[in-house]
Amino acid sequence: MDFIPKTSFILLVTLSFLLLTKPVLSSRDIHIVQREIQEDINQLCQKTTDPALCANTIKPHFAQNKLSAIKALDVEVEATLAEAKTALGKIQTLENKKDNTKSTKDSLDVCDDQYNSMLDAIEETKQAIAKNDVTTAKFKFSAVISYHSACRDTFKGGVTPFDKDSNAVYKLGGIALDIIADIEKSLPPPRSTPTQSAPSAFSSVIGTVS
Repeated sequence: MDFIPKTSFILLVTLSFLLLTKPVLSSRDIHIVQREIQEDINQLCQKTTDPALCANTIKPHFAQNKLSAIKALDVEVEATLAEAKTALGKIQTLENKKDNTKSTKDSLDVCDDQYNSMLDAIEETKQAIAKNDVTTAKFKFSAVISYHSACRDTFKGGVTPFDKDSNAVYKLGGIALDIIADIEKSLPPPRSTPTQSAPSAFSSVIGTVS
């Protein structure tokens, strides 16, 4: 007969005990967790300019996980990135049309540049979020709205030939900035740097003046 070493036997028994005693969530528990997550999402999204779009974007990523504001921000930024890529694809398709007027061609060229810069700014925003650097994320992502406006303003009346995608970028970008603003409220105030008085004429004098 083969004998199991004592240490291995104890480990086997311990693992079996843990597996048998691991709590299993009932369907009722799962529903409670999902309801609590939904309430957290609603509470966060009510502080944004488009609560419904905010909730619809975030909810699929938090089906059974605790809501994290920084993770929710990352989700919104990623959604903005996807829409910006779609918009850029539309811009480049329109640029290749042979019947463009010079004005339309010039505007599309501007938008091509602006949206490429936007993609760079969003990627830099994601890098800052990965480091929990909300201040840098806000600085980088604010440029996204500026690039969007610079593109839109080149068209008469601000109406672009890819308006659906343009508006999606603007709405998602606005939600992301709203979440950043909410996160900032929970951050401790920055430490004030003590001011140093200017050195006096006698600061370098050693000893006393007699």
